[in-house]
Amino acid sequence: MKPLNYVDLCFVVDTTGSMGSFIQSAQQQLLNAIKVLSANSNIDLQIGLVEYRDHPPQDNSFVTRVYPLTAKLQPMQKVINQLRADGGGDGPEAVYSGVYDACTKMKWRQHSCRFILLVGDAPPHGFGKWLQEKMFDRRKYHNGDAWPDACPSGLDVQSVTATAENHQVMIHGLCMSGDMLAQQAFRAIAQITGGQCVAVSNAKDVIEKILGVLQNEFSNLEFDQKVLETVQQIGHLDRSKTAEILDMPRLPVAAAIARLGKRGFFDHLIKVRSR
Repeated sequence: MKPLNYVDLCFVVDTTGSMGSFIQSAQQQLLNAIKVLSANSNIDLQIGLVEYRDHPPQDNSFVTRVYPLTAKLQPMQKVINQLRADGGGDGPEAVYSGVYDACTKMKWRQHSCRFILLVGDAPPHGFGKWLQEKMFDRRKYHNGDAWPDACPSGLDVQSVTATAENHQVMIHGLCMSGDMLAQQAFRAIAQITGGQCVAVSNAKDVIEKILGVLQNEFSNLEFDQKVLETVQQIGHLDRSKTAEILDMPRLPVAAAIARLGKRGFFDHLIKVRSR
């Protein structure tokens, strides 16, 4: 059945000093996510993690620290348990760099169902300015941002979500604080990629959302496998012919093709025919 049931999940976690009062709760939510997802026997799960802090001179420890995707869940649980909140300077943090590095530095398995769970308590640099310009928000935001006009990484909401889309990653957000800008930033990043953002008190909603996506993606792996093999046999996308060969109604065949296509199974097909 592989790789139809591949699931790759990367946690992107703020470990600056302001997370000190939240870090234990964040760790527990990450461990709960692993527990719930690994209990699903239908999926082949890999977990990765990116810590992020801030850009120098606000923080000189690191901007991001990457832990590769692995199927060995116990070592990853150990990494999570060893996360420590430290450093940071001004209010906003290197959120964009954390998300960008997760998208670009994780070795996502080909055709895997991919998720990022963004966990933090502060907005990205320059988000207040971005909000004013993009959302016509006239309010002035004073949150002690050392880079109020733009993040020094050169990234913004559009560029990191475009990167996520290019890597076929859905982002969910878990906001650990009541900071309005943090909530708005996490929500914008998540929603543009098809995910959602919730407060930590509703963390189970995010896990249920991921499970809901997986249930839809993996609802009928055997049928999807047959559709995939038939399309490959035909050599191009032809929904009507695929349905005819399988002796199945066109609608479920089209749904299966949509699921498989979203994960890049048909990218190699040069000739695309829609009927």
